[in-house]
Amino acid sequence: MASSRSTVSTIDSEERSGSSLPSSRQTPSTIYQLQIAMLRSQIAMLETALEREREHRQAVVDRYERVLDAK
Repeated sequence: MASSRSTVSTIDSEERSGSSLPSSRQTPSTIYQLQIAMLRSQIAMLETALEREREHRQAVVDRYERVLDAK
């Protein structure tokens, strides 16, 4: 237990001394912004995949229609 307490006190003293650790107010906002960016990226990828699938399905429908018209 003593080692975890010394780690906590070291982190606390670093935060108070103005070290390079982000403030508690900046960290949640930054994490939130990163999560939003990742979700937007995933949405864009899914929309692209959906559009490709729609185009593929339409190509299959068109092909079958041509086959039926040829008979």
